[in-house]
Amino acid sequence: MTQKRKKSDSGQALIITSLIITMLLLSTAYYVFEINNNVTDDSASIDYEFSATKLSTLDTVVSALANASNGGGTSVLTANLDRLVSILQSHSYDGEIRLLFIPLVSASYQNGIETSWGSNGSGISSAYVNFILNESAPSVNYCSQYATNITTALIVQASSTGNDSEKTVNATWTVYSEQGFALAKDIRVLYQNETDGPWIPVDLLSNNLIDYGNGTYSLCFNAYALSTIEVSAQVHDSRGIFVMANATC
Repeated sequence: MTQKRKKSDSGQALIITSLIITMLLLSTAYYVFEINNNVTDDSASIDYEFSATKLSTLDTVVSALANASNGGGTSVLTANLDRLVSILQSHSYDGEIRLLFIPLVSASYQNGIETSWGSNGSGISSAYVNFILNESAPSVNYCSQYATNITTALIVQASSTGNDSEKTVNATWTVYSEQGFALAKDIRVLYQNETDGPWIPVDLLSNNLIDYGNGTYSLCFNAYALSTIEVSAQVHDSRGIFVMANATC
């Protein structure tokens, strides 16, 4: 499998941005809580605060997956959620927030993170965390359990025609998110024309990369090969999450 370029610095920048957004959301939520503090029914404030907290957990999981998929390691998810819990607790006003998170651990998920980039034409980068959130105000208590699943997946198909030395390769790939089709922020395509040989980058501009606008992309290029051709697509989606997959023509 071809090696991706590490972009842990960009992933770290996403983490910092996410935590800043979290603090802004919570500051707004606590301001709403404060101006409603003299009202007997605090349910409206709690509802807004819960929405802000849930959005903050979502942003934190997205930024952690972006970091992990770019070489940051799976432990970044737990570390970032610990920081989020600390922010929540330190910004409590006249209520109390308790957030418990449980990253998924399974055969494919490690510390809530899965990065499976295979040679079978499919790749996946995913984060899955279960949350238990309890928020209380003077006159109301709110408890919720929910799961956050962030996933970027890639399906690659490739075929070739030609003789024993020169072939025309047709490659198509589709990017998915947990909500359906997703757009790629940047794409890199490489091919391997001999077993264990070097990976050769494909010039996307000169080979007329086609963007169908629905997460599907296609490319046609010429390759000199004496054996089976392997094609690798490497993608960052709009959230900065990296995924790759290799396919055999």
